[in-house]
Amino acid sequence: MDYNPEQLKKLRQIDLELFHKLEEICTKHDLCFVTGFGTTLGAIRHKGFIPWDDDMDFLMPRADYEKLVSIAPEELKGTRYGLLEIRTTPNYVITFAKLHRKDTVFLEKVDEHVRYHNGIGIDIYPMDYWPKEKRKRDWVAFRCYFLARLIVLTTYGKPKLPPGMTQWKRNLSNAGCMCIHGALKLLHITAPMLYEKYRKLAMSTSPEEADRYVTDMCWTWIRHDKKFTGMFGLEYKDTDLFTPLRVPFEETTVPVPEKYDSYLTIAYRDYMTLPPEDKRHNHLPSVLVFPEEYKEYRAKKKQK
Repeated sequence: MDYNPEQLKKLRQIDLELFHKLEEICTKHDLCFVTGFGTTLGAIRHKGFIPWDDDMDFLMPRADYEKLVSIAPEELKGTRYGLLEIRTTPNYVITFAKLHRKDTVFLEKVDEHVRYHNGIGIDIYPMDYWPKEKRKRDWVAFRCYFLARLIVLTTYGKPKLPPGMTQWKRNLSNAGCMCIHGALKLLHITAPMLYEKYRKLAMSTSPEEADRYVTDMCWTWIRHDKKFTGMFGLEYKDTDLFTPLRVPFEETTVPVPEKYDSYLTIAYRDYMTLPPEDKRHNHLPSVLVFPEEYKEYRAKKKQK
């Protein structure tokens, strides 16, 4: 099952509207941001959205991200937009922020249980300095990885589990998650409390200690194979990443990393080659409500 063309068109129009709102705030406060992930790939390979893609991703230096989080409540007051972030949104447990339209709904099947209002949105990732010394890098990254998962378990006892797990492993993992969730509740440990530890740890490496390399600490993971055991994350020189270059994107332009070839090669290798059809993924929601449908949706929810 996939979007119909009209749905995808409307969804992308809202994505672009949110991008322009983010750009307006960042320009006003002199904050740096660039496209990331598939949005950069789409800008370079397709001069717009990847044909099957449905969202936009942006990267910010950690210091600018922190400023955005602090000014967003005032900047967005009285508008149809909101910034979802752990410190300002109850029950939000993701370690990056989302700028969303409050008069919409976007819920993937695995997220139907969430206890905060999730509208159509764009993702905003803070980029942190990444220790060059492997032992310290693994230690910092593993603790961030571990804290990020505890953050989820403060609120949700049955989180998303990796695909492909055997049933007995899934059952065991679910039981373990429920036990940890109960213990965190009993000890009154909250997501903002753990996020403060995560944030300080993610910010603990100096630019010099990192040789000016940054990573998206939200997406580090543990990798085990014959050549590598430890924490894995993609790393980029901060000056390569955060020197913006405007390029065409649909009917507007977006700021991509000036060294986009280096960025995309690290992230995707042969990035100009289309992936096979079975690798073309999007975030198809089970609940999708556009602004013109929102009042009716809310009325039906209240009747239940």
